Amino acid sequence: MFKMRIPNFLYKYMNTKYVITAAPAIIVNKKGEILLGKRADNHIFYPSLWGLPGGMIEYKEHISDAVKREVKEEVSVAVVKIKRGKGIYEHFPNKECSFQMIDIPFFCEIKGKPKPKDETSEVKWFKPSEIRKMKLAYTHKEILKGEGLI
Repeated sequence: MFKMRIPNFLYKYMNTKYVITAAPAIIVNKKGEILLGKRADNHIFYPSLWGLPGGMIEYKEHISDAVKREVKEEVSVAVVKIKRGKGIYEHFPNKECSFQMIDIPFFCEIKGKPKPKDETSEVKWFKPSEIRKMKLAYTHKEILKGEGLI
């Protein structure tokens, strides 16, 4: 039977029932293309899949601060404007996890040129027509559909 290698700090969370809140960033350029980051090959969830920058909100962290921090950590740019998306999306990362995730998306304007950092191996702007054909991490495809972008 396949057993996932789980870092110690995540082990207790994966074996306890939790709801985790995340804040994905929707970044659209002047051409209408959407910025996606490719997750590292060794990432515990959705390795090698493309997805929106963003991530978990930390304890006592304001949601907008979490979006700004995650975008900086993953694609090396500063968020200069932020606006809440219209939906809330939920999912269970995989059958082995005993937690669910709630995604609260934000539309962001950025300053700087995106480049991969930390758990992101590549960044790229995609046309909505390209994204419709892709498999994305988490509920990111559902988010982009729900927010009227693809």
